[in-house]
Amino acid sequence: MTEAKPSLGDALPLVSIIIANYNYGQFLGEAIQSALDQTYANLEVILVDDGSTDDSLAVASRFPIQVFPRENGGVSVARNFGAAQSRGAFLIFLDSDDKFEPQAVEHLVKALATAPPQVAYAYCQMRSFGSEERLYPSKPFSPRALVTAAFVNASALVRRDAFEAVGGFDPTWLLGHEDMELWVRMLYHGLHGLLVPEPLIWYRRHAASRNVLNDGEKRELKWRLILTYPGLFWRKILKHPLKCLYLLNKLGESRKRHGPSRNDA
Repeated sequence: MTEAKPSLGDALPLVSIIIANYNYGQFLGEAIQSALDQTYANLEVILVDDGSTDDSLAVASRFPIQVFPRENGGVSVARNFGAAQSRGAFLIFLDSDDKFEPQAVEHLVKALATAPPQVAYAYCQMRSFGSEERLYPSKPFSPRALVTAAFVNASALVRRDAFEAVGGFDPTWLLGHEDMELWVRMLYHGLHGLLVPEPLIWYRRHAASRNVLNDGEKRELKWRLILTYPGLFWRKILKHPLKCLYLLNKLGESRKRHGPSRNDA
């Protein structure tokens, strides 16, 4: 990554807001409007519709944004496609049932544009709304903290060159935690994050969601992450060596089903 880091002393760098959507037409207008209402002046909004069968495309047509309908391929594929269509020096991903505070992009850009070169993304705190309302307090970034708890949300503002250098979201993470895998992969490549300690994102909680994982799926994703990046999780591996040998075999079976992860290339 050799590109010069943008600074706010120059013309404002373009930010691409990328919304991946699947059948959330009832919430989509609110998400798009929050993207358009940003106080940051230089941005583009891109919607990738991942094969919706509801009124999502009709909702999107009411707004002055770029819309890309695609066959259903999953959230990682949709986000990566949106990033490929975008032109921004910075990328930020918004789920179609969530929304931004108006100053979200402005504050994240200000933090990231003046950060050291190894800082690839800026993230913030978020509040939930809908079936549950509470603040999700995020931790200041540290490599040790990142491999012990998930505290970076999917709507971090990321430098395009860093995102492209590590290969974007891994589409083989089909169950979930694809955002956590991306931040851990960036750490594997020596890239860090930066906390903006403000609640700038609203995360919608649903009373019942198709995206809720059961305990077995959560364990599978947790151990897949550990065994994909053993150098980052060596403490965990030393505590459970026999379990790791068993799960290495399970991970091999998963790779046969889904193909190699980004880190295997």
